[in-house]
Amino acid sequence: MYQPSDPNTSFSTNLASLVSIISTIDIENDPYVISLRSQLATLGRESFEFNRIDQKLSKVVNKEDSFTHKGLRDFQRAAEDICQDIGAWAADWFVWKVVERAKDATNPFNNMMVSWKRTEKAYLLSILNQVIAVPASYYPDDIADDLADKVEVLIDCLLMEKGEAESLDETYSVIIFVQRRDTVLALAEVLNHHPLTKDVFRIGVLLGTSESKHRHSMMDITRILLRDPQDETIADFKTGDKNLIVSTSVAEEGIDIQACGSVIRWDPPMNMASWVQSRGRARKERSSFTVMFEKGSAHQASVAKWEDLERQMVALYNNPSRQPAPAPEEVDVDEVMEDNDVEFQVESTGYVFCLLRCSAQRLISQRTGLC
Repeated sequence: MYQPSDPNTSFSTNLASLVSIISTIDIENDPYVISLRSQLATLGRESFEFNRIDQKLSKVVNKEDSFTHKGLRDFQRAAEDICQDIGAWAADWFVWKVVERAKDATNPFNNMMVSWKRTEKAYLLSILNQVIAVPASYYPDDIADDLADKVEVLIDCLLMEKGEAESLDETYSVIIFVQRRDTVLALAEVLNHHPLTKDVFRIGVLLGTSESKHRHSMMDITRILLRDPQDETIADFKTGDKNLIVSTSVAEEGIDIQACGSVIRWDPPMNMASWVQSRGRARKERSSFTVMFEKGSAHQASVAKWEDLERQMVALYNNPSRQPAPAPEEVDVDEVMEDNDVEFQVESTGYVFCLLRCSAQRLISQRTGLC
């Protein structure tokens, strides 16, 4: 559990440049809008085709919903989320990396992103060339000093759990589930270079396997940022060559990954099914399941409810008589949290974060089949 970050304390220069440029672009200069207006000029006003194209044009202009403008808004939104959730260093890295890859993709002389139209590529490139984005500094202090408190708590949790496992002469492996693929990439980059984790964890990334040439979104270029193929990452995790995976939901929905010592939800599960799927990846004898969420948020009550429901499901399954379980009672969230919280305080800010840590053995029996 953690308190939300203060957006006024984290400033990314690359993000600021991106926001400034996006705020000045005019939808009327978009090649799609220009094309629609050209088509209208050749049609009679009373024709059905004129009305159809006119409605399409009005929708695109009013919502600024062209390929380029929507893609740039998605880019800005992803970078802003990363800045708030992970920190300014991660946002600087993400903006610079995506801008560079997008410039490569819009180059008319390469075959990247073949579903993008040539006119769209040229228009997007003209905008990206105005963004002043510089590479992020990889000096250890620059990385460590420019991150959100949530990342500091995650790192404390990882190091603590790894130390506990090694004190028992056990190897440590962990999967961190993240909702957005952009955040997966930025968080993995931080952990790969943070002075406390870069020499401790061997990190892999899983985003999914979709390589459809028919996808048509600017942010599809983030798939190009992956270094290793998914199959290779999974194989390395199984053999121990990698001991930490940052993943989207792809790894909780049936990919063959060995049981690991720890599962951490960077974002709370969206529903009970996601809770059970990700929870089921922690199946070693001494394993842990950690959920990170804002203190006092609706997610806190949801996690308590899911814990209670899971215990009832286990009890029902293990009941020889298989009698229907009684209706769930109201859960005292404070009481549920009391025994399972691990609390951290960041001295520099005074923020207090609590991580809900649930022993895999306590929460669910290996005989239930829910894992």
